[in-house]
Amino acid sequence: MAEREPGTRLRLLGDAAAEFKIDCNIPIRRYFRSGQEMIKMAEVYHNEGSLEAAYILYMKYMTLFVEKLKAHRDFSQVLPAEKKRVKGVVKDVMGKTEVLKLTLKSRFEEEHKVWLKEEQVRRWEEQREQARRDEEMKEAGRRKMEEVASIERDRQVALWHQAQLDKEDRENRGVGPPAGSGVGEIQDYTPSRGADRVVYDPNKYSDTASAPSQANEGLPSYDSVVGPSVSPPPSYDRTAPSYDRTAKPAPNITAPSISALSISAPTPSTSTSTPAFDRSAKPTISAPTGLRTVMVPSDLSEAFLAVAKSNSDRGVETLGTLGGHLANNKFIVSHLLIPRQEGKSDSCTMEGLEDVWDVHDKENIIFLGWVHTHPAYSVFLSSVDMHNQYEWQHMLPEALAIVCSIKDGVVGNLRLTPAGMSEVGGCSLTNFHPHSKEPPLWEEASHVEVDWSQKVVLKDLR
Repeated sequence: MAEREPGTRLRLLGDAAAEFKIDCNIPIRRYFRSGQEMIKMAEVYHNEGSLEAAYILYMKYMTLFVEKLKAHRDFSQVLPAEKKRVKGVVKDVMGKTEVLKLTLKSRFEEEHKVWLKEEQVRRWEEQREQARRDEEMKEAGRRKMEEVASIERDRQVALWHQAQLDKEDRENRGVGPPAGSGVGEIQDYTPSRGADRVVYDPNKYSDTASAPSQANEGLPSYDSVVGPSVSPPPSYDRTAPSYDRTAKPAPNITAPSISALSISAPTPSTSTSTPAFDRSAKPTISAPTGLRTVMVPSDLSEAFLAVAKSNSDRGVETLGTLGGHLANNKFIVSHLLIPRQEGKSDSCTMEGLEDVWDVHDKENIIFLGWVHTHPAYSVFLSSVDMHNQYEWQHMLPEALAIVCSIKDGVVGNLRLTPAGMSEVGGCSLTNFHPHSKEPPLWEEASHVEVDWSQKVVLKDLR
């Protein structure tokens, strides 16, 4: 992200904070509670130095209560005292957000400057490497052209030698070129006889042709001696050597010096190389698969099943809620609360949610999910379960639905799939009703890890 302008990065953070919708089917009280938990998480991120995550949550809080929540159909029913309280929180959050914005802008500017310098060096090294490759190509092309020129000179020498052989052969046989050949100088040729006749000596010629020096470029060509119509003896291969005349040397590129590169106004880079900034320690709030890990105590299921045993023996479902806190971009489940409830063989309704919120406020924890038993069924989410999970997962994507099958002795950590969130969110039916089978509407949660270092705090509020 350091390659982006600071203003652009801040705008992207603001866009991430606004990426949520209000569902009027969810009680408005849930949104007010969710806002309080946003503030708690933002303060944790701020204290841990994850300023971008804190900025997003503060912006999200302001967007929720200043803009979007007013569209909820029950907004007019909110007590004036509650609205006044929230207005004061918004004012406080706005001040914190402005301070964070200045801090982030300063940090982004410094990171961008460092990136620009590194990018200039990288581009210079890239140009130098490209110049080196171009020089190698140019050198290879030059060697190729020299090789071609050498072959051509050797061919011309071979043709000239062949012409001499043909000429001396005709002299030995006392014949001239065919009549009408058009080569006037050969037609006037009279072979030597007697003592002045030059006898061909093979030792005068090398077995391997060699190119003449530049001073011997005036040697006559084969065609000027015998004419184009005179064919050489069949024992000589007149085929010209095969070589590529299309190869051309690349233009010479001189690597620029570092002093010639402008640090203040670089050319926009199209490179896909990764910037040298390690952001692995910072939360990826808007990443497609960026669910934060939820750490569940190893004894949670055992503690819950022990509390639920009396109901399970009677075939009645039991429900509990999961509370915890945020630390180092992970959610740590620390509390198991058993609220007042009404259980049946196939469902369980929570009646004491306000009691749960009171404990959360006293313990300074947030809602992380819920757990319930299936005395006579396997691990799955019924239509009622999916609607319950939708409300929690809509507020916190990492929220868990833990199901304990008494019949099978199996515990599952479940959540709704994107298809499930879409379908259930658009469904207005209540009680048990059918839903689609494909694509799956729920799945095993992959962001859960077992915490063997701590035991769960159990509070039975019934």
